[in-house]
Amino acid sequence: MIETTEKKSASLLPVPFEEIEDWPVRMQEFFDMIAHRPFELLETRPRMWREFESFFRPEAEVLHPVHVRLFETDEDLVLRAEVPGFTEKDLNVTVEPGRVIIAGKREHKEEKEFKEIKGEKKELTPYYKERYVNQIYRSVKLPMDIRAEGVKATLKNGILELTLPKVAPVKKVHVEVKTA
Repeated sequence: MIETTEKKSASLLPVPFEEIEDWPVRMQEFFDMIAHRPFELLETRPRMWREFESFFRPEAEVLHPVHVRLFETDEDLVLRAEVPGFTEKDLNVTVEPGRVIIAGKREHKEEKEFKEIKGEKKELTPYYKERYVNQIYRSVKLPMDIRAEGVKATLKNGILELTLPKVAPVKKVHVEVKTA
């Protein structure tokens, strides 16, 4: 007598569909991996982030931050910006709907140096020299609408003060309804 053994599958599904049983577990592992990945990147601070931080470091030397304070009075918004060393000719202030832009550029002026040699003034030829250019840029979002035609700007002791008149608020008006 020939004995045959039948191999029984642990699954009731046909062979090609056995993998479907593991599908919910595999999907959960996949979503867990996706959810944890951003935290892993931030925790280890990979080289890319360090290089990205150092990319903007030279900009801090060129574009100095403009420290700004914004106040509100009954009629105006008052913006004070610290711009030491800049004159009114160096600054460019632009008022747009919803924001104010303060930009400025100041260049070092070339000065010739002289030395007196044997009673004569002679111009010194530089062997090495450096120049600097200071640039500032700041965009400030305003919390409300202003009237652009009434803006006033003053510069005193390195503080730029902008007076930005508010748009008059819309008042409630009662409208009587009449029959036609």
